[in-house]
Amino acid sequence: MGRASRRRAERRNTQQAAPRPDAAAGGVVLGERYLIRPATADDDPEVVRALLEPVDFMDAAMPGQIVERMRTGLRLPPQFGTANLLLAQEHPAGPVVGLAHAIPPVQWLMAMEAGLGRQLCLQLSRSLVELEAVSVADSARGQGLGHQLVDALVRSYTLQGYEAVLGGIHAHKPHLAPYYEADGFHVLPPGAPLDLQLPVGRIRFPAEPSMRHLVRPLVPRVSYGAGVLTGLLAGR
Repeated sequence: MGRASRRRAERRNTQQAAPRPDAAAGGVVLGERYLIRPATADDDPEVVRALLEPVDFMDAAMPGQIVERMRTGLRLPPQFGTANLLLAQEHPAGPVVGLAHAIPPVQWLMAMEAGLGRQLCLQLSRSLVELEAVSVADSARGQGLGHQLVDALVRSYTLQGYEAVLGGIHAHKPHLAPYYEADGFHVLPPGAPLDLQLPVGRIRFPAEPSMRHLVRPLVPRVSYGAGVLTGLLAGR
């Protein structure tokens, strides 16, 4: 992320009201307008489905899986890390107007298990998480709510000991690059691979020609530069 993007992020964080805990809802209140909280089985699946509909997923099954996990309260097996669906609703009990979802790259790790070994793949599932969706209703746009949802996810995964957030945006949507740079992500060129430097060597996170990787380190010992994320699992 360049200096200008960092300055924009710093101004945004300074200008927005500091979130305060809302213990009853298990979330945080932003000013007096919005509550960001984990989704529950009581949330309306159709509202969540409608917010997911405009998101471009690489896996067409992902929206249904997100809604099903929310509806049933189903969680990933603990060894595969934590999936997290956060909702933003008008405070104190208004409609849900935004969401953010992240999940460890479990499918990729399972495909890599034969080469990396199960133990290392399980460690990575507690170190890396993919930002899969950020969506805000038209009525709530222009207020920084999407950024606040991402910030809340980052705080959650940092507290759980995760070391980096990954993601991807479609190359035909260049306007999203500065949006995620303002959230502290490095945005790679279209089709550029992302290499992960591990204690056992370097592996490559898959790249699609039509996609741009996003990467944001979460801890000081992990850093990104020249297409390589370094420092992963160094302290484990």
